Amino acid sequence: MISAHYNLCPLGSSDSPTSASQVAGITESTGSIIEVLSKIDSEGGVSANHTSRATSTATSGFAGAIGQKLPPFSYAYTELEAIMYALGVGASIKDPKDLKFIYEGSSDFSCLPTFGVIIGQKSMMGGGLAEIPGLSINFAKVLHGEQYLELYKPLPRAGKLKCEAVVADVLDKGSGVVIIMDVYSYSEKELICHNQFSLFLVGSGGFGGKRTSDKVKVAVAIPNRPPDAVLTDTTSLNQAALYRLSGDWNPLHIDPNFASLAGFDKPILHGLCTFGFSARRVLQQFADNDVSRFKAIKARFAKPVYPGQTLQTEMWKEGNRIHFQTKVQETGDIVISNAYVDLAPTSDTSAKTPSEGEKLQSTLVFEEIGRRLKDIGPEVVKKVNAVFEWHITKGGNIGAKWTIDLKSGSGKVYQGPAKGAADTTIILSDEDFMEVVLGKLDPQKAFFSGRLKARGNIMLSQKLQMILKDYAKL
Repeated sequence: MISAHYNLCPLGSSDSPTSASQVAGITESTGSIIEVLSKIDSEGGVSANHTSRATSTATSGFAGAIGQKLPPFSYAYTELEAIMYALGVGASIKDPKDLKFIYEGSSDFSCLPTFGVIIGQKSMMGGGLAEIPGLSINFAKVLHGEQYLELYKPLPRAGKLKCEAVVADVLDKGSGVVIIMDVYSYSEKELICHNQFSLFLVGSGGFGGKRTSDKVKVAVAIPNRPPDAVLTDTTSLNQAALYRLSGDWNPLHIDPNFASLAGFDKPILHGLCTFGFSARRVLQQFADNDVSRFKAIKARFAKPVYPGQTLQTEMWKEGNRIHFQTKVQETGDIVISNAYVDLAPTSDTSAKTPSEGEKLQSTLVFEEIGRRLKDIGPEVVKKVNAVFEWHITKGGNIGAKWTIDLKSGSGKVYQGPAKGAADTTIILSDEDFMEVVLGKLDPQKAFFSGRLKARGNIMLSQKLQMILKDYAKL
């Protein structure tokens, strides 16, 4: 059931092996890894090596690891990390629709959903696995077999998440052991995402353990018909060098000498980088880059990719599940197999979008401004003489549109777009709008940081600051 992956990485440590023995260990493991890869089948591995069957003590040790928790950790990130990740998995200014992932000033700036794996992988990189009783791990022989990610709501554009990791199960595949790691990430007490890492430990199997588990998120075969869509991406020669800035510092992906010692012609691309490329294409093709529709992704890693090669993502739509596989176009090799993305139905996401003015704090402010303009409108119109249209967002979607007309008559405020041409259109989240009103957020700083967007005569927006200050005590 688990197919081992080419990402030959010491997942338990972010430090590069330095001693000759460590390098030799990786070199020695490469031959056995290739042999294992050739033998593992869709039924879940090769037959057990009876000559290396572990003792009952080892059996109980592996069994005792199940349910063990790693120390909880926190992952803090800003728009910078989200943008770096998006660039690392191929988002580009060549496609205007990608701007929302690489420009913090976009009105709908969003984290790519698969950024969630970056949040969860810290437990794999911090050495916690080595501390689990019963697990004797040579990290030079750890392969990333499969990956599952589920989002319960879109990732915040910036934030700090608390993560909890647990050994969900340990499976005996004969040629090795599969460790199923579940990582849950929370914002305060709200569950944001769940990662499941399937890690294959070469040469540790044959201890008499179980071969399957109902806790594993199962990979699914692709449909037996031509794909509904095929998209290609030519990776950059710098792709791995760029992607590693998101936190995977394994020298296998950057150092030619290290890659050579590990049995590769040159540094290979991170498996999770290819994973991100493919997921981005599915989101683009079948969800119009709407991150709120992304529910889950499951993928099996199969073969290596070299930076500079062309990724061909083949996709099949079956209801709200998009099956996909990824090939290297130059060789025809399948590098990600038995994969899928689950999308939320369009009706589900539209139901979550607030109707205009619903549950927005800003509604009270606009209504109050409208009431006060009845008394002081003519005076304000003389000072400002402009029409402002506001787009108030909530959860990345436009929750309400308001117009403050300070050009005609005594001035008026109404819900909806301007009836004529607005002099200035301002886009701001409901939360940031309240921060501006309360004087906690300077509009100019909000503009240059990308939190406030403005179109039209931007200089007129400075006149609004004096108006909003009058309502800071509402």
